[in-house]
Amino acid sequence: MNKQKIKILEEELNIRVEDKIQTKLNLWLELFNEYNSHTNLISKNDMNFIFEKHIFDSLALTKYLDLNKNYTIVDVGTGGGFPSVILAIFFENLKITAVDSIGKKINFIKMVKERLNLQNLEVINDRIENIKPLNTDFIVTRAVGRILKIYDLSAKHLKEGGEFIFYKSSNYQGELDEFRKKHKKEVKIINYMLPTDERHKRCLISVF
Repeated sequence: MNKQKIKILEEELNIRVEDKIQTKLNLWLELFNEYNSHTNLISKNDMNFIFEKHIFDSLALTKYLDLNKNYTIVDVGTGGGFPSVILAIFFENLKITAVDSIGKKINFIKMVKERLNLQNLEVINDRIENIKPLNTDFIVTRAVGRILKIYDLSAKHLKEGGEFIFYKSSNYQGELDEFRKKHKKEVKIINYMLPTDERHKRCLISVF
């Protein structure tokens, strides 16, 4: 990761990129590129914007949470490891559980966990509804499905007082209206933009 991208993380997300983080991130990127060349984790086009659309976006959680605290986080439908692996690399204090039902993606996460020695990352290959309650502080999910469906399948894993945080693009209102018809929950919305030329609009939707 070059100096310009490090500067973006420092200025926009207030994240200090230490040498050991950069070393792990560079190794992760090598592994990701190689695996993605034969097993689809993200689209070939998105590989050109992996920092802007995936690394930065995963770390945008810092716009809402102080990730230097010792939180437990469950990532539902982690896919290629966004945000689970990226958060685990940058914040060793977090205890993160990455969940996905697709074996080829989980196999990649397991390899990354071993090669990068990510002791703060647990990996589960199963559907979230089949897993016994994990009693976590936060559930996060990114690019998985509609808010209502994912919430209903996953909310049992939250401890009392926990929060569910959805990464969403700007066209979330219909999903949120659908959710509010069934659940009378407090909602916070944190808006941000990706560091792309088009400045894509994104948001975190916290439900608690």
